[in-house]
Amino acid sequence: MSIDVILVVLGATLLALGLPSTLVKRVWLSVPLLALVVGVGLGPEVLGVLVPDRLSNENKVLEELARVALAVSLVSTGLQFTRTDLRSTWSRGVALLTVAMVGMWLLTSLGAWLLLDVEPWVALLIGAILTPTDPVVASSLVTGRLAEANLPRWLRRSLQFEAGANDGLALVFVLVPALILTLPGDDAGTIAGEVGGEVGLAVVCGAAIGYLAAKLVDLAEDHQAASEGFFLVSALALALLTLGAVHALGGTGVLASFVAGLTFSLTLGERYVEELGRMQTALEHLIIVPVFVFFGAVLPWDGWLSLGWSGVAFAVWALIMRRPAPAMLALAITRTPRRGAAFLAWYGPMGVAAIYYALFVERYGLAEFDRIFAACTLAVAVSVVVFSLTATPGVRGYAGRSPLTTLRHPLTKDVDGAP
Repeated sequence: MSIDVILVVLGATLLALGLPSTLVKRVWLSVPLLALVVGVGLGPEVLGVLVPDRLSNENKVLEELARVALAVSLVSTGLQFTRTDLRSTWSRGVALLTVAMVGMWLLTSLGAWLLLDVEPWVALLIGAILTPTDPVVASSLVTGRLAEANLPRWLRRSLQFEAGANDGLALVFVLVPALILTLPGDDAGTIAGEVGGEVGLAVVCGAAIGYLAAKLVDLAEDHQAASEGFFLVSALALALLTLGAVHALGGTGVLASFVAGLTFSLTLGERYVEELGRMQTALEHLIIVPVFVFFGAVLPWDGWLSLGWSGVAFAVWALIMRRPAPAMLALAITRTPRRGAAFLAWYGPMGVAAIYYALFVERYGLAEFDRIFAACTLAVAVSVVVFSLTATPGVRGYAGRSPLTTLRHPLTKDVDGAP
């Protein structure tokens, strides 16, 4: 498979899915779902145009694609937040990142242990991989005209804040079982040191990079040195710089990217909100399409068959049992309005983050890796399909409108108000 074929496929898919993106959401579809379908159709099991196993290491290619996509998505998500947004989502976000996240991990792990015939620590690893709410898919659900017309800002920002932060924090849940499965003996000190070091370095470096980048933007603006459109370039640069620098230092670049984007936005204030909003839409399509096209082309069909009906049962378990109960409990603590809590409790998609972590654990040389990867990718595929098909009716249903209503009369105010 030549690089020219890959470039042609990605370029054509970006155009095909980007131009009618508003229409796509109206017909209850999404860019991630359609990109996944394109990848499956062009992959080795159907047309054979994209055959990733001809690459030297297709898993590594997908891992790096997912890592870069996460970094760019997390930076762009962080850039959307103002100080007002942070104040309105802070308590809710903390509850989702503690009570809900732990509950999601344990419930998903329980399903893996009961249904997949794996030992407890492997089940905990599978649960950890599927715990994070994906920022790429979540952002596609709560951005654009449809979401802005029907969902209050506090609700959209709550989902984005949780998705942005828990992607990096999920590394803690992934590292603990992975290290326990591979380290000789009981070495709790080594595990705690590695986990704490990676997370701490990510927070400190991400904040420092975001702050310095914002000051450079201020300086460029003061001297009128920046050209139009520099925000898109600066966001991409911030993502790549943070990802590479923090990873090279031994931290988790995924969490650092969100911290960098958030710090960048808070430092600049609300002067560039409109420009950052336009940039979010452009980045969304740029990063979603390559990952999901490639993911569709490398789906482990044989691995799914080897799981049998237990794999299907686990994917359904992860979809239904993983999030609603823990999220509702967490949101009850913060007195989130019932309708908003129900929406947030359901819309916690699995996506690029789970793909990345499923491939991340390959480096530990676990004997059960193929089974882990098959179970996680099946859960992600089911999640992408279900959340893509339920997003538009869910958004309209939240606003008390028929899912078949058009966008001719958008709502312009919060539906149930910010709590």
